[in-house]
Amino acid sequence: SGINAEYGTHNTWLMDFSVELLHTMETDMNSDLVKLMKAMNVSSIAEISQKTLEKTLNKGPLTTFLSIFVKLCEKNLNICKLAAAKIDCLKDEKIDLQRQLIDSKNDDQTIVNSVQKTVKTELQKSWVDVAKKNIAQSKAVTAKTVKEAVRAVNEEEERAKNLIVYGVKEAEEGDWEDVDSNGVLDEVVKSIHEATVSDGSFPGLVKAYRLGKKETSKTRPIKVEFDSSSEVDMILKHAHKLKSNSEFKTVYISPDRTKEQRLAHSKLVKKMKEMINQDSSKHYFIRDNKVNCVERE
Repeated sequence: SGINAEYGTHNTWLMDFSVELLHTMETDMNSDLVKLMKAMNVSSIAEISQKTLEKTLNKGPLTTFLSIFVKLCEKNLNICKLAAAKIDCLKDEKIDLQRQLIDSKNDDQTIVNSVQKTVKTELQKSWVDVAKKNIAQSKAVTAKTVKEAVRAVNEEEERAKNLIVYGVKEAEEGDWEDVDSNGVLDEVVKSIHEATVSDGSFPGLVKAYRLGKKETSKTRPIKVEFDSSSEVDMILKHAHKLKSNSEFKTVYISPDRTKEQRLAHSKLVKKMKEMINQDSSKHYFIRDNKVNCVERE
């Protein structure tokens, strides 16, 4: 019978345990049940009982089948023990992973909480979910992956506090005042803040500086760092006011985007220009990573 096929020594098949072994065990059990039903001349397992066994099978065949199913139970019990050991191992690895996460960012609990939400989803996967992908081949979230996630979240939060300002003229060679030093850029930022927010408040400015090397034929953008993302949100919300301000009508403000985000935004701008060319009677704008359209007032 199929169950009599060798699985190897006890230690070997424990080390080589996988979902395939479970499927093999299921196949062997079904095979021997079919043979038993055939020997008893019944069509379903429900018809098998002590009475029908005694009636249809002699002592010899009955003993043979009993021996087969005892071996099946023994091997099935070993599989259950190994499954329990695998579960304990996965739990230990996941607990260790949480500890590494906390140790790596113990000075910033907010960031840890953000990443733990993602890690927790992985930790809550049941044994069945893991087994479906084959325990031997399943890959747990590594400490490196978690640290990269922490770094990405941290970078995103830092970028949320920045603005990029385009179109602010640079000083010419020999100008008495260098617009890239002596706090002049700070004054430019404060003027932009007043022109947009217009609430008389003083912006929580950390620093402002030009990006890239100076070139005579190019105006470099200004990177502005604030002490909170709410300051950035407020300025961006009212950035449209710059168009009606004679001093800043050529100035454009954008969030501090990554290279990938800039590329995606560039594609949206191109798409918006095409839509404007097709129908300029409507008002178009980019929001929530898509081009929106409303009727002009």
